Amino acid sequence: MIILQFTFFIVVLVIAYFVIVKKMKTDFLTRYLLFILISSFFFFKIFQEQSALWVTLICTVGLVLNAKLPTLKKVVLILVAGIVVSLYRVPFSSDEFDDYLKATYGIECLGTECVEVVKIVSEDTMELQTKQYSIQGYSYNWYSVFSKGEIELNDKSIKAVNVLGFWFPLR
Repeated sequence: MIILQFTFFIVVLVIAYFVIVKKMKTDFLTRYLLFILISSFFFFKIFQEQSALWVTLICTVGLVLNAKLPTLKKVVLILVAGIVVSLYRVPFSSDEFDDYLKATYGIECLGTECVEVVKIVSEDTMELQTKQYSIQGYSYNWYSVFSKGEIELNDKSIKAVNVLGFWFPLR
């Protein structure tokens, strides 16, 4: 599968190079930013690499700032580009919330059970301690520009909101 993805990405790069670099008659900066914008966007779409969207956003802002437009239109276009990137960065499924729980709290859930792994470090030793929980409630909602996840365990409740692909805990 990776070979097919890589081949498709190479085809996109070659086509973008010939269309943008060879055929367009604009200034060098515009052609360069457009080529990088298309490359980074397709890199994100093909390989699901979220950080490529930041490159896409920066190139979009550069193209807008380089264009001969009134300042108000530039501001509006930059805001629209930010909203579009935020739509792509906000996760659609609960898998990202599960990854957040694992990375931040050390909680891994399978089915209706969760396990929390806590590392206890003393002077000379390190121990791993586990706690098992039953899931009392679980919800994940996607609202286009942000998403919200919540899990209720035996004695704890964890709520978080995702904005622009970053998770923020709620109390």
